[in-house]
Amino acid sequence: MLIHKLKMQGEPDILAGWIPTDKIGKNLWTDKLDVIEEPAVFFQSDGTVFHTNPAALSFYGVEEADLLGMHCYEMVRRFGLRFSECPYEKMLNGGEPESGMVEYDGVWYAHRAEPVLGDNGEIHGMISTIQDGDERFRLHAVSEQLNCLLAATDNSVLIVGVDQRIVRWNHAVGRIFGHDVNYLKGRLIYDLVPIAFRKTFAAFADRVMKGETISEFSIPAIAKSGDVIDVSVSMAPLHDPAGTVSGMILLSRDVSGERAVDMRLVQHLSDTSVRINGPLSHMRTNLEETVAALQDGLLTTEELVIFLTLLMKSVGHIEEGLREMNNVAIDGIESIPEEFRKYLAR
Repeated sequence: MLIHKLKMQGEPDILAGWIPTDKIGKNLWTDKLDVIEEPAVFFQSDGTVFHTNPAALSFYGVEEADLLGMHCYEMVRRFGLRFSECPYEKMLNGGEPESGMVEYDGVWYAHRAEPVLGDNGEIHGMISTIQDGDERFRLHAVSEQLNCLLAATDNSVLIVGVDQRIVRWNHAVGRIFGHDVNYLKGRLIYDLVPIAFRKTFAAFADRVMKGETISEFSIPAIAKSGDVIDVSVSMAPLHDPAGTVSGMILLSRDVSGERAVDMRLVQHLSDTSVRINGPLSHMRTNLEETVAALQDGLLTTEELVIFLTLLMKSVGHIEEGLREMNNVAIDGIESIPEEFRKYLAR
């Protein structure tokens, strides 16, 4: 913090001392205190007001005589001020500038308390300034809501900057990918994607950085263990106050288990098809031959009965094979949908 030692002309002696001037753009103290644009109230070390600038009088809607000699605690009660935490006590204890939020008349403002220090570092007084902080408060509220959402969801949430580097994540990232904080911070999002699929992922990311939202797509990802897992990913752009895309947010979930179930079902259907198509093909051939023999008068009634009996047995073998395959699916896939389980058990 930059410090200047100033002797103020025409002001009480308590204004002399080491004066903090780390406020960006201009010093908190000048030869003419009233040029400060923000509402500023100057307190003595006992917490009573000894000077205010015109902006402060306009802000509180009072005359200077109404504030002079008033203790800061009395100001809090009179104007219904609500601080995020008391800056006066913190500054007295620490001797350092304190910043926070203050609510006045239903609006939140940024508040800063600057100590006026003597040659030996003793506190001679305090300067209290108020800045427009309503937007900052709304941003804080939105940030708190985001924190709650990040903590509540079981999905992995990654926030990435325009440089494609990870800047924020939630606890589910560690559970799904196995990585810790030190690994993720500042790392490129592409490091979580196998090399063979990075071009595909980059194509989706480019669309999002142009303002498009990608609802859902599946892609392999690399876990800390080196294993490749299947994840379902949704992506959306993040915007700064000017509306410019400033990054993106990625929601993902591990669908490896679902993919395994899908593959079991595919295998089941494939095996079932093999066990059915063979007998059905054989039955069709026999039927065609039987029909031809009947048309030519080559079959007796007794021979036809024998053929139909064999045909019925073949149908029974097919039904038995289906039941067996269905039981394999039911027993082998724990997460199979209940309705499908009931259907297979018929």
